[in-house]
Amino acid sequence: VAAAIMFRQLDGSERVAAIQSHALMQLRAVVCIVLGFIVIYRNKAIHNKQHFMSTHAKFGLATIILTIAAPIGGAISFKRLGLIYRFPEAWHSPIKLLHRSVGVLVWLLAMTTIELALPHPAVSKPWLTPLWQGGIGLIVGIVLLLFFNKIKLKVEPDDTHVSKAV
Repeated sequence: VAAAIMFRQLDGSERVAAIQSHALMQLRAVVCIVLGFIVIYRNKAIHNKQHFMSTHAKFGLATIILTIAAPIGGAISFKRLGLIYRFPEAWHSPIKLLHRSVGVLVWLLAMTTIELALPHPAVSKPWLTPLWQGGIGLIVGIVLLLFFNKIKLKVEPDDTHVSKAV
């Protein structure tokens, strides 16, 4: 999420390369997440357990659904693909904001899903679990500050680009 926030300040081919790298990384993440979901779903079916009963499972399902929706918004937003030009010009900024917002929401849901799993007896460690929970909470706070522009990140300037605050 922080990398995506940082490349918003880039221009030209540097920005296109950053967006393509982001898209590839996110595509890999979607594949891993969907495969993980399939494994968990099949394991529950094999053991005749009900699906989506716990709060953790419900948050996980919402995360999966939005994980699939976020890249669709990204593909529409990426000008090089040309999909955004099928929408009126006045919609371009809201579409891009929606993609960024859904991306952050997916990440927050994923962090919440992890937080909900940590106290489970299968993964809980008496002294480590609170440290993990605190660490995740700290990271979430930092990302939210970045997203809402409360912390300014700068990219180091090079010969072709002058950095500007996000």
